[in-house]
Amino acid sequence: MTGTCSPTARLRFRRPALVDAPEIFRRYSTDPEVTRFLGWPRHRSVADAEGFIAFSDHEWTTKPAGPLLIERLDTGQLIGSTGLMWDGPASAQVGYVLAQDAWGQGFATEALGAMVAFAAERGVTRLAAQCHPAHGASAHVLEKWGFRLNARFVAATFPNLVAREQDSLLFVRPPTVDLERVADRSDDDVAQCAAMMATSEPWLTLDRTVDALIPVIDDRDKELHVVRDAHGIAGFAVLDLRGLLNGYVQTLCVRPDRRGSGLGAALLTAAELRVLDQSANVFLCVSSFNTRAQKFYARLGYETIGVMRDLVITGADEILLRKTVRSFR
Repeated sequence: MTGTCSPTARLRFRRPALVDAPEIFRRYSTDPEVTRFLGWPRHRSVADAEGFIAFSDHEWTTKPAGPLLIERLDTGQLIGSTGLMWDGPASAQVGYVLAQDAWGQGFATEALGAMVAFAAERGVTRLAAQCHPAHGASAHVLEKWGFRLNARFVAATFPNLVAREQDSLLFVRPPTVDLERVADRSDDDVAQCAAMMATSEPWLTLDRTVDALIPVIDDRDKELHVVRDAHGIAGFAVLDLRGLLNGYVQTLCVRPDRRGSGLGAALLTAAELRVLDQSANVFLCVSSFNTRAQKFYARLGYETIGVMRDLVITGADEILLRKTVRSFR
């Protein structure tokens, strides 16, 4: 796919080309300090930089966007790279790297602002970023652009530190979805949500009827949050903010015609931010037979903390998942 990211006051952005490999290698990709906290191995040769160009070409060919080089407007000098990594239909992660002589001049903040705007232009509804817990400067830049800590202990690789997986911090910007808390839910709201659940996993396998699901939606001790479109409720979440599992996402469901559009990730992220306003943790359960949902939650930073065997039906377990931003004390 083609397309450009608009320049900023001091920077311009462009898709990498094969002729850029030697300069990428010379300017930043082989520098131990620059690459210390990055998710890709430090380049050992220009051939490694050429490999990055091949990867970039693949991303731009198969995704709505990909890596971008960062150049100074005044001199044309290459100072680093940034871009979007797509991990869902309307979900992407952003990152950046700058040569050492470009540090401390506000270029990282300026480049990230350009990526936030670029992501919105490309239809991204959930924009995230990961960073190493020791990389405070990167976390600070993310917070300047409205990213909020969404999870600790998210597995990631930092190959220039150690070979094994390590914990990382996951940051997200509030998603571009209009999440409505339904304080006074109508019979029609309840009926729409129950009908949606009855056509979805895990409730299909659990053999839950609309009538059986209506009390789940109509429980006024729990919060109901919905996203509406021209056809009614497009998706919803039921949150339980009481008790030991304060911050439990009891139900997450998207209407069949909106599945695969990125609404689920945006809806869940918005619900998580609501939970994290008052709790240190977000909890949810996923059925052992619902492998698609398991992959979805893992991609969004959840970790497994327990398995409840044969909880609802014989032969199927419920897996308890958690993401956390801090300890209780």
